[in-house]
Order: sequence, then C-alpha cells, then structure tokens
Amino acid sequence: MAAAASILAAGIGLGTAVTGGRQVASGLLRGDALTAFMLIVIGSVATIACWAGVHHLDDEAAAGAGTPTTARRYLILVQLFLATMSLAVLADNLGLLWVAVEATTIVTAFLVGHRRSRASVEAAWKYVVLCSVGIGIAFLGTVCVYATAVAAGAHGTTALNWTHLTSHTAGLDPDLTRLAMGLLLLGFGTKAGLAPMHAWLPDAHSQAPAPSPPSCPGCCCPWRSTPSGATRPSPTPSSKPATPAPSCWSPPSPPWPSPRSC
Repeated sequence: MAAAASILAAGIGLGTAVTGGRQVASGLLRGDALTAFMLIVIGSVATIACWAGVHHLDDEAAAGAGTPTTARRYLILVQLFLATMSLAVLADNLGLLWVAVEATTIVTAFLVGHRRSRASVEAAWKYVVLCSVGIGIAFLGTVCVYATAVAAGAHGTTALNWTHLTSHTAGLDPDLTRLAMGLLLLGFGTKAGLAPMHAWLPDAHSQAPAPSPPSCPGCCCPWRSTPSGATRPSPTPSSKPATPAPSCWSPPSPPWPSPRSC
C-alpha cells in the first residue's frame, strides 16, 4: 500500500509543479498535466486495491486456498505492475513506452494465473498470446515511427522522443506516419481490450484475483465474496432453537395499519 500511496503523492506533487502548462523533463522521462492526472488515477485505484487485497489474502489463507508463498508472490507482482504502469505514463520515449507496456503484459499474465487453476492458466495463456500479437504490431509501428523520424533528421534515442516528434512534424513522411499510427493504434488497442482484439478480456478479468472489502463479522450478506474454491461452513446442528442470522439490511415496516388494528 505504501507504493500505491507514493504514486498518488507523486501525481499530486507533479500536478502542482506543472501548473500553467509547464513540463518536467529528464532524459527519457517527462511529466506534464496529463502525466499527473494519470498518476493520480493509478495511485488512487491502487491504494484502494492494495487495501482490499490485504483482506483478500487473509480470506484465502483462512479458507486454506492460499499460502505465505502465494501471498508473497501476489504482493511482489502487484508492486511490479504499479511500477511498470507508472513508467508507461512517465515515458517521454515511444520505445520506452513500448517496453513498459510489454512489461505490464508479462506481470499481468502471472497475476491472471495467480490461483493456478485450469481456468486461470487458460485465461493467462489467452491473454499472453493475444496481447503479444498486439505488442508485436505496436513494435512494427514503433519501427515505422523511428524510420520516418530518422529520415527527418533525428539521431539516436531522441528520434522516438515525443518532444522531438512534435517539434519535427513537418519533416515526417505522411504516408509512413499514417501507417505507423494505424499499427500503434491496433497494437496498443489490443492491450487496452479494444474490439476486435478483446477476446482475452472476459476470461482474464474473471480469473484474476479480485480483492473484496472486509465485511462485518458474522454477516450473511449475499454480496460478500469468498476465495476461489472456498465454501462457506455449514451450520452445526444444535438443540437450541435457531436464531435469525444477522443481516446488514432489514425491510422497512409498512406505513399502513395491519388488518387486526382496524
């Protein structure tokens, strides 16, 4: 949770530093208002997910579906996932962006197959295959961008920098640039789950570990989730009369009088 909170704090700090259209650039990294917004979104969602993930791991351990090894692996993968996502939004270089997105694909594949069941492993393989195809298409688009940037006079790693590309748009080959943008849209769109390359999304989202918030002790709410493969304990027989189970919601009393009171 500390890493998620750090990302959130970094996004807020960057947002205050880039007010008025200013930018913060350092080598292959760059920060602007959009970067600050994305970091705030990533940090906010990650903070909530990490907080709920602790209870999710506790529930898995209590149900016998998790071990300290699986919990440690899950936490490490989450930290790597946050790092790669942050790198993707901070990248000022298209090549570095491609590397960061590919890294998120690798880490996410292990998260999807976290439970190591047949369904989760199948979903992870489908995710890897389809997203790898998309990343390969995006790589071809990156190569095309590099080729047209070099033809426009760029050199070395600066040829793929966003700042360089935006300042030399007049010298880029229009046809090759259109081809590159189409390949990049199709490639990165596959990773984003855009149709028609979205077949991996339902399986991956259904099999990935989904943290659930803690509920009140003894609560029988139907929306309380349990770890995969875990079953709720059945009540033990007792000679005492059954008492109604606690509930988080009770129906309101009717506003009309009962027939007996009439």
